[in-house]
Amino acid sequence: MFRRSVGQLFKRTYTQTKFVTNAPRRRWIPYTVFGVSFFSGWLLTQHMTYTDLVAYWRYDKLPSDSEEVNKYKLNLTNRLMNLDVVKGLEAKGYHEVFPVQYKENSSSVANSNKDTTEGKKLISDTLSVPGAIAIPPKFYYDPKTKETIGIYHLGMKLTGYPFLIHGGILATVIEDQMRESVKLIKNKVPKGIKDITVSYKLPTLANQFVVVRTTKVEEFGNNIKLSIEMLDQTGERKLVSARGTFST
Repeated sequence: MFRRSVGQLFKRTYTQTKFVTNAPRRRWIPYTVFGVSFFSGWLLTQHMTYTDLVAYWRYDKLPSDSEEVNKYKLNLTNRLMNLDVVKGLEAKGYHEVFPVQYKENSSSVANSNKDTTEGKKLISDTLSVPGAIAIPPKFYYDPKTKETIGIYHLGMKLTGYPFLIHGGILATVIEDQMRESVKLIKNKVPKGIKDITVSYKLPTLANQFVVVRTTKVEEFGNNIKLSIEMLDQTGERKLVSARGTFST
């Protein structure tokens, strides 16, 4: 009796264990998840690149009509004026200057006073769109030290890699700053650039302001040599340094 009861109990337990062990596995689930994910990713990349996705997450939404463009520019201008660097410039003896090519009515100025170099036209015309250099840079000058400071906003359209401004754009901005410095120091448009050397120190993030300033000015005959450094919008981190010589 006892042996029969033990045997029946063992048989039931073994049967239950065997039933659980042989439960069907749903192996199709991971394959289905992988297939759906792969197809969704492939479909998305047909319409949006990785850069587009990063830009959508990281950068400001660009305007699509004239009213939004005005609001976009106004917002950037407010951001610029609230930078700690800008607030401290006048206290340090700098005066804001307004280059002719960045004025709205610059077409009324005599052509002889204009700087029509390719780099200048690129900054003030071609790149003057939302997502690039949407608002004119601000320039400040200290007549005692002959130091010039330019503050530019570099948007998402100027990237070479996601988040990072293209090196060619940075060189163009530095050359633009150098030309403004020469015009303020010599009170005339430089005839041409003789040489320029650019050294990239750190990556420059897009959708931020950069501070570009002269650190040394050397005049010899009809030539002037400038040393320049580009800082982030805090004015504390050096991004690029450069030297250039102009004939006047």
